[in-house]
Amino acid sequence: MIHAMHGIIAKLLSPLWRTAEDEADAQSYIRHVSGGVVTCLCQDYGLIDDAVCFTSEEVLGGYPLHVGDAVRAIAVRGGSHDGWRAIRVRGPKPESSGPKPLVGTITSCGQDGGFINQTTFFSRQALCQGFVPMKGDWVQAQYFINPRNWSSQASSVSPLRYRRMDHVRVSSMCGSRGTVEDSVFFTLDSLLLPDQYRPQPGDLVSVVVLESCQSLYSWRALCMAPTQLSLNPVPDLIDMDLQALLENKGGLVVSYEAQCRALSLGDTCELLVWIENQSSETQRLQRCQLAGWDAEGQFTLGTFACTVPPPQAQVLQPAAIARLNLGRCTELLLLHFPKFTIGRCLEVAVRSEEEGLLQANAPYSVAAPLSKRQETRVVTVLPGPSPARLSKRHLPNFLANYPVPKALRDSVEAQRDVLLAQPQLTEPLSLSSMRPRFSALLWLEELEDEKELQELRLSCVFLRKGATYLHLEVPGLAEGRPRLIIGDRVLLKKPQSGGIVVEYVGYVTEVYEEDVSLRVNSEFHSCYMGEPLDVEFTLNRLTMRRCHCALEQIRHFGENALFPTTLVLQAPQWSGKWGPDDGAGVDNILCVNMVSVATQTKTDESTRCKGVPAPGRFFNSLLNPAQREAVKRILAGECRPTPYILFGPPGTGKTITLVEAILQVYHRLPGSRVLVCTPSNSAADLICERLHDSGFLNAASLVRVNATCRPEESIPEVVRQYSQAGEDIRQALFHRIVVSTCSSAGMFYQIRICVGHFTHVFIDEAGQATEPEALIPLGLLSEKDGQIVLAGDPLQLGPVVKSRLAATYGLGMSLLERLMSRTLYSRGEQGYNPLLVTKLVYNYRSHEALLALPSRLFYAGELCVRAERAVVDCLCNWNRLPTKGFPVIFHGIRGVEMREGSSPSWFNPGEAVQVMLYCCQLAKRLYKPIAATDIGVITPYRKQVEKIRLLLHRVGLMDIRVGSVEEFQGQEALVVILSTVRSNEVAVNEDSQFVLGFLSNHRRFNVAVTRPKALLIVVGNPHVLVKDPCFSALLQYCYENGAFLGCDLPSTGNSGTISEHGSCLTS
Repeated sequence: MIHAMHGIIAKLLSPLWRTAEDEADAQSYIRHVSGGVVTCLCQDYGLIDDAVCFTSEEVLGGYPLHVGDAVRAIAVRGGSHDGWRAIRVRGPKPESSGPKPLVGTITSCGQDGGFINQTTFFSRQALCQGFVPMKGDWVQAQYFINPRNWSSQASSVSPLRYRRMDHVRVSSMCGSRGTVEDSVFFTLDSLLLPDQYRPQPGDLVSVVVLESCQSLYSWRALCMAPTQLSLNPVPDLIDMDLQALLENKGGLVVSYEAQCRALSLGDTCELLVWIENQSSETQRLQRCQLAGWDAEGQFTLGTFACTVPPPQAQVLQPAAIARLNLGRCTELLLLHFPKFTIGRCLEVAVRSEEEGLLQANAPYSVAAPLSKRQETRVVTVLPGPSPARLSKRHLPNFLANYPVPKALRDSVEAQRDVLLAQPQLTEPLSLSSMRPRFSALLWLEELEDEKELQELRLSCVFLRKGATYLHLEVPGLAEGRPRLIIGDRVLLKKPQSGGIVVEYVGYVTEVYEEDVSLRVNSEFHSCYMGEPLDVEFTLNRLTMRRCHCALEQIRHFGENALFPTTLVLQAPQWSGKWGPDDGAGVDNILCVNMVSVATQTKTDESTRCKGVPAPGRFFNSLLNPAQREAVKRILAGECRPTPYILFGPPGTGKTITLVEAILQVYHRLPGSRVLVCTPSNSAADLICERLHDSGFLNAASLVRVNATCRPEESIPEVVRQYSQAGEDIRQALFHRIVVSTCSSAGMFYQIRICVGHFTHVFIDEAGQATEPEALIPLGLLSEKDGQIVLAGDPLQLGPVVKSRLAATYGLGMSLLERLMSRTLYSRGEQGYNPLLVTKLVYNYRSHEALLALPSRLFYAGELCVRAERAVVDCLCNWNRLPTKGFPVIFHGIRGVEMREGSSPSWFNPGEAVQVMLYCCQLAKRLYKPIAATDIGVITPYRKQVEKIRLLLHRVGLMDIRVGSVEEFQGQEALVVILSTVRSNEVAVNEDSQFVLGFLSNHRRFNVAVTRPKALLIVVGNPHVLVKDPCFSALLQYCYENGAFLGCDLPSTGNSGTISEHGSCLTS
């Protein structure tokens, strides 16, 4: 009985016992951390007290933590032997951290305030006294995180650097914009001036300037005061407000009508003017006058006078119009009466029949984003094995994945301030902050690429079936939207019933304009019957991962390699004596063969084996003094590991100099191992070809390492013999000269070669590579004795960066440009430090008239013409030149910019027709016609490229090269025609980036105008282009030399006053 009672009581109390035991167990698996400290932070996780693991997802508020932060947390573990994992972490409040420093640029500015680096807001009250900011100004600020909206806000903003300049001269003035000493930009809208003073060219002034990015200018004037006025001020023919001039006066009402407002090319029409006298007095018209806005003289005027009694109206026929140019043209008709003058703007437009062929085929509309299908189950079908060439490389996969941190991804997708997730972006770039900063920028670029690929996915498209591959048309591919390369993965999705989707994986094997070939599963390829499929593009992360890996290698480098402040010289690597210069002086030689990577002129000399010159002699005896000096510095290597820079403006023989330096290092330093890298395959192939053509290397000395995905047929014939040895990456290391792209050099990381295997790293076109991309080959170099040679031009096209945030925070600045902005590399009164920088100044490409403006704007006026006269002078007497001997034309066309369908690309039918006319006049002239292959047409928009090609095909000139500025980087042509496309005069007062688009980039301008050898023709709207400092300078340069044709020139001043000939360029 007692035992039975015990059993009953035990059963009744067992739930209570179990609860107590569970609570004891729970207490052993749940831990409250009240006074913890963050002791470790890694890429994807952190540790509290070296015991509790957490990720950014568990941090309340998403505010980033730092090592040493005091935190409270709740942690759990799965068992007595498992580690602790936080499920909730509360860090210090953002307010307690205090304001933080920030250095950046003003990216937008309005009445209420603006933004720094696109993310940090500032109000007008935060500005220091007297500072009126402008977009592009460099500022220093203190910011804090606003807990209300979790965004950064500046509490104080002031100029980063400013200085005073006394007794300097106003060098140019166009409208409301001008320059001082060709180096300081100013605009009257934001310039403090004394009362009644307006700057004029030639005035001596004192200015206060601040550092600012204004196109090609690095300084902006804040205030200006005259010290001495110009002795020859430019008088205005009519010094009155244009609006007042156009008003009716004296009771007279003036109106006009042209018999034909829209004319065809070459037609004429007459102008009728009505003058109605509504006053009680008789008015006498003394004379009529044209103000001269029309540079072509297309408006003609009769000479007469008449009397207009009240209340009658007089009909006059004072003007006739003969249309000689396409587009719109405006002229000012002045009617002079005894006591006043009345003006009327006459405007007509002309079109050609060809323009009708180029009209938009559909109204422009922004493509609606595709809604993603609900996929309950995805069945993935992989393609077959790789082709034979690709299977040769089985590299060990030692590259980490480097995924985008979730906090940063969430911040970008939610459009929150990135400084919450990556506060290190505000820190000044240094050796310690380099890796976290550039890692964040690479992730931002990756997120932008992912976003673009998502927006560009295709729905219900049809593929063309080929013998081996499926072929897909991708609209926008030629414009880089999306940017596909061989080897990229493409997903072809075929929806099935029940929410099941069959996903076929395809790999890009060929890319041609807007078509790609895809290698897919063989069974799917044979069974595909043309049914519609959804297409999604995936991001190829290989280059990004190699960049992240290279950032880890910078721990081997010291300050002298990447952040040099002082120069420490080492013993020369080669201390032999140089012999006397071979050949005649440079002034007496026309060095036709001085070709650079930007000069693709082919020589006729066949390759032949040559004996190696004695030490101290040059392999190329035609090098000029600057090139010889650069070769000597590189061979000596006294500045190593501090980078040596070969500054090569367009057409100055940079590649020839590099080839000579590589040959010298190879032959004079027997223990050297040279890695030569470029951002692109074409530039790497060119280096390889030039080394081959030199005749001083045997086949076993040189190897060309190509990307695994590069097809063999795209490799030049000369280079293929050196590419075969590069198929085996380990075998390639046995060659003393290795040539590859910067990204492909990352393959050496995967075979774990020792740091310092290469003694010399040459990076050609270094200005086009992002800094992390340039670090890929540099990470293979010895940090103590390795020598770095960077060759390029920081004033030409830079790296391609899609993320505006990443570009704003520094990813768009190359290593070459950053180093040249440092004090050690900067230009002094005596030029650059010859131990670190050699600037090539002899140009072997262009006519002096073509070279003068870019030399003055970008290269301190130092470029010297050494081109072959027979080539550059061949079009100086062309009958279409406005000024003989000056082979430049600026043809003004006030056309119409258009877009069609869902393409965001612009085109301008009027400009396209004018380009076609110039091509016909050059290539089809009876006497010495210009070969179509010697003519290049540059335009910044892909749609304009299509329209111009269409017209050229109709006239049988399909061999003329037509492409974007990027496609012409590294190219040249005898004749270059530039079509600028943009023509929105209504929005001319808006931001120049909005109005001009690609044209507002001064580097694109520099590349475009330095491509021609004998003739440059610019076709564009001067009323729009005058807003850009570079095109404004070109417009003034052409006007001063009588090289302007076409429409009327833009008027001057804020109030619309006009000067002689109606131009703002008479000054």
